[in-house]
Amino acid sequence: MEGGAFLLMHSEIDEPEIPSAVAVFGSDDSADAFFMLYFDERGVSRKYEAMLRDNTLKWWRNAPGFSQRFTGTFVDDGRSIVGKGELSKDGSTWEGDHALTFTRIE
Repeated sequence: MEGGAFLLMHSEIDEPEIPSAVAVFGSDDSADAFFMLYFDERGVSRKYEAMLRDNTLKWWRNAPGFSQRFTGTFVDDGRSIVGKGELSKDGSTWEGDHALTFTRIE
């Protein structure tokens, strides 16, 4: 998107507990930082820190009462990301969340 300045991700999953969503990845080059802005069909919007290193994509947010993190690995020559999320309600104890696979559709 915009000549490569942003990456747009749409997600649709045929599971009632996982909402359809849109995320926009971008950067702040002066801070050498990456972010993901997330919005889903429930009206939930969140800002996540993001990192892409080697073959691993991570995003996370630390928020009182509901922190989240996701780690995914690129597979299928970069066409898919297979990963697992975790969440914390107290900021220190983490529990498993959804295992997800994102596949690029052209």
